[in-house]
Amino acid sequence: MEEKLLQEQQKTNELLEKLITQNQSMNELLTIEDVHKEYDIGINTVRKMFNDPQLPVQRYTVPFKVTRQALNEYMSEKHDYLSIRDD
Repeated sequence: MEEKLLQEQQKTNELLEKLITQNQSMNELLTIEDVHKEYDIGINTVRKMFNDPQLPVQRYTVPFKVTRQALNEYMSEKHDYLSIRDD
């Protein structure tokens, strides 16, 4: 009985650890360079994204940063102006 209880407790601890890790990654702060490299998006396009008021960028930090969660939410929406070329 005690062994079964320990196994259940271990499963619960593993689940909690996964949830904590997932939450930490969603709150991870990314710079323009991080987004450029990780998502393989052109640096100028990423700069446009960071200048968009719809993306909640932390402007009090240098370099500017955005949470992974905010970036994912922003990228789940359509932003046609990002595809306009600046010649």
